[in-house]
Amino acid sequence: MASGASDNRCMGKPMKPGFIVGMPGVTRLRGVVLVLTALASWSVSAYGIDETPTGLAFLTIGGGARAVGLAETMVADDQDAFVTEYNPAALVDITRFAVSFAHGTFYQDTRGEYAASAVPLRAWSIGVRMGYVGTSDLPLRTGPSDQPLGLYDASNVIFQGAVARTVDDRLAVGLSTAYVAQHINLETAQGFVLGVGLRYRLRHNITVGTAFVNVGPPIKFVDRKFRMPNLFRFGGRWMIGRASARAEFVTADNDNVKWHLGSEVAIDPRLSLRAGVRFGYDTQMFNAGFGVRTPDGRFGVDYAFAPYTDELGATHRFGLTVRP
Repeated sequence: MASGASDNRCMGKPMKPGFIVGMPGVTRLRGVVLVLTALASWSVSAYGIDETPTGLAFLTIGGGARAVGLAETMVADDQDAFVTEYNPAALVDITRFAVSFAHGTFYQDTRGEYAASAVPLRAWSIGVRMGYVGTSDLPLRTGPSDQPLGLYDASNVIFQGAVARTVDDRLAVGLSTAYVAQHINLETAQGFVLGVGLRYRLRHNITVGTAFVNVGPPIKFVDRKFRMPNLFRFGGRWMIGRASARAEFVTADNDNVKWHLGSEVAIDPRLSLRAGVRFGYDTQMFNAGFGVRTPDGRFGVDYAFAPYTDELGATHRFGLTVRP
């Protein structure tokens, strides 16, 4: 269509005034993408990307089992409470209250515990997410030694809140904020991160999304500063009957662009199969998983498998979702 006005005429709705809604649909999409790109560029220049190392790497590890099975191609997703991690604007597509839990096992006895919830409120939607990644009984040494001086724990936590709102039948915007902390032995570092994103529906079966997450000032751990692992995402989802095809690119700070591809097929309303690949990573590429639901959709169980190279083993993610 030529303009946002023609879109509204076709839908039988008058044009709404205002800077965002009054813009043509394609222009709106380009405008917000440019704003997010400018924000990413500002963060890179403001926080000294070239001099300051990255910390809090756990923020780049996906929490939900369904998301991991799809190679985390979630920026344009529409049915997962864990979507606040990828794009807070996508909360508006969740039409039913949901609570999700996930458990993950990683290499070196590291485990992850996650929970997320989404609540639709007419034009608004809100979401919360909590996460823990940690390990215990690590040997403490100050130099080469057969016998450690003792044992210590390492943990990372996040508490996130998000809000999203529909602007019109096509566009939604979202914002998230989170408290993050890392604890190693007797030392703790803590800070706050923000996320901003949009979801835009090109057609009834094609949705695109973009987001910039983990934006925040550097944190200090002991006597050294670390920057947040900023992530810029842009991608889309194409529904084809009971299947979806997804593509997404992700860039972290000034790192190389990484591509994620994913697909989900609903064999029937009770069973979904998932698979995805990631390009541009050193130790990971393939992901797979499945989901099983009750016929009424109130309960669902998810599983994801993500193997790693360089003798890092494989990770397994288990999830439970309740929609009362």
